[in-house]
Amino acid sequence: MNFNKNPNHESSIAGIVTVNDKGQVVIPAHVRSSIDLQIGDKLLVMVHPSKYGLTLIKPDSLEASVQKMLEKLSDAKELLK
Repeated sequence: MNFNKNPNHESSIAGIVTVNDKGQVVIPAHVRSSIDLQIGDKLLVMVHPSKYGLTLIKPDSLEASVQKMLEKLSDAKELLK
């Protein structure tokens, strides 16, 4: 399966994993490589509001994403004036 980042930064399906009896999953090597995930890195686990899924994200990536959203919100407010 090819994993290509969406230029709009929307979710992309990167593979399928199986939860083992300890509740663990293996993140596919090509995904770890594509996001530069290293041994010992921390990930935030966020539960989707629907309660049907999870998002794993590096804390610094989340901060950068929120900052970009705030900038876009500020731009939108200026357009509405």
